[in-house]
Formats: sequence, C-alpha cells, structure tokens
Amino acid sequence: MDWFTSLDGIEELESAEAFLDFFGIPYEAAQVRSKRLHIMHHFNQQIKNANSERCMNEQDRFLLAKTLLAESYRNFHHQDVKSNSTLGVYNRLTPSFVAMSKLQEVLL
Repeated sequence: MDWFTSLDGIEELESAEAFLDFFGIPYEAAQVRSKRLHIMHHFNQQIKNANSERCMNEQDRFLLAKTLLAESYRNFHHQDVKSNSTLGVYNRLTPSFVAMSKLQEVLL
C-alpha cells in the first residue's frame, strides 16, 4: 500500500468525489453519494491486493490506482450493493430480525 500513499497529492484527498476527480474518472454524483462507503471500501481492498512492484514509476502507480478506482466505481454503478459489497454486514449467515411483538414501548 506504500506505493499508493506515495503518490503526489493523495494525502490531501478526503472524499470519494475528491478521489474520482483526482484520477479524472467521470461519475454520477447521486451514485457516489449513495454508495461511497462501498466504492471506497472496495478500492481500499483492491489497493491492498494489488501486485505492485517497487520499481514502478509515479506514472505507472497513478495509472494502476486510477484503474482500480474506476473498477471499484463500476462495480457499484447502478448495481445492487448487497450482491457486490464485501462489507461484513452483508456477509452474515443469519439475518437479524426482531418481531414487532417483541418490541416494548419505553416510557420516560
């Protein structure tokens, strides 16, 4: 992951939109607003799993990161989040459910 954090200007980016703009990836703002957590989580996993060589120059590292971010965005663009996300909440074997009859009213 050092190969990614060593990119010039990467440390200043704070939002999914900022990353997409930095790498020049066109996007639909509404799609990013509703799926930014999933896009960035997938992107982070892609960076960690990337087969990066220490001898890559700045341009190659930039292009690799751009490709991985574009792929992460495409995975969630107009796609079902539940079937594409790797977040743990979607990987539960038994879904959580509380019947309405089990809820109690709280009086203060």
